[in-house]
Amino acid sequence: MLPLLRHVTGLLAMAVICFSCKQVFEYSPNEVRLPAGYRNLNAAAIARIQALPAKDTVSFILIGDSQRFYKELDDFVAHLNKTSGISFVTLAGDITDFGLQKEAIWVHDRLKRLQVPYVAVIGNHDMLANGRLLYREMYGPEDFSFNWAGIRFMGINTNSNEVGYSGQIPNLPWLEQQLTGAGENISHRVVISHMPPFDEGFDRKLEQGFARLLARQPGVRLSLHGHQHVSSRRQHYADGVEYITTASMNKRSYFLVNLFKGGYHVEERSF
Repeated sequence: MLPLLRHVTGLLAMAVICFSCKQVFEYSPNEVRLPAGYRNLNAAAIARIQALPAKDTVSFILIGDSQRFYKELDDFVAHLNKTSGISFVTLAGDITDFGLQKEAIWVHDRLKRLQVPYVAVIGNHDMLANGRLLYREMYGPEDFSFNWAGIRFMGINTNSNEVGYSGQIPNLPWLEQQLTGAGENISHRVVISHMPPFDEGFDRKLEQGFARLLARQPGVRLSLHGHQHVSSRRQHYADGVEYITTASMNKRSYFLVNLFKGGYHVEERSF
């Protein structure tokens, strides 16, 4: 009887230990195991945008580098939800700091409270660890495009440094195809990426090719970026294309972009 009692007691003790420690064991922080509702977010957002009535003036927001800045992101969402006339938000990369699923979920849980859709391009920090897999699972292809209201929007991975300046990022053949194959009745072509082409993290071998593609295509007036953590506006190559970089979220600023037939207006705002 005593051996049996010891056996039962041991099993009970093991069960208590396992029950008590069930929250101790975690999967790897680099694992990609997304909950329901956190996949293909860009496609869902684009569908919402394209379902909106077309406007003569399209107004959207450019933000960047949300990494770590959760309080500021909360404040931005509260601020923008009180602003009328905005169709959508673009997040110009560095969604995360370390390419971790938890970080991406923390950001999306805030941005999904926006009253308008948002789309996000991949940043260099989003390519750390298993970040590229995470981005593809959570947001979709690293290079994507869509048309709405007579405008072609193109999001492209420009984080050359994270692939050792291999000559493959950015994908210039893809960009050329998207620029030239936008279809009829397109008045604007807008490129959105994390690193601007004049940044040291952008492949120097591809810089001039990138700039020439934008400059020679009618309708390309704006190239929108993040990464540098400070806001700037300039025609870097004196070719009619304005390159705009938005500050990181801790600087509490963003750009409002208005596109209309024959022109555009860009304004930096604070929150």
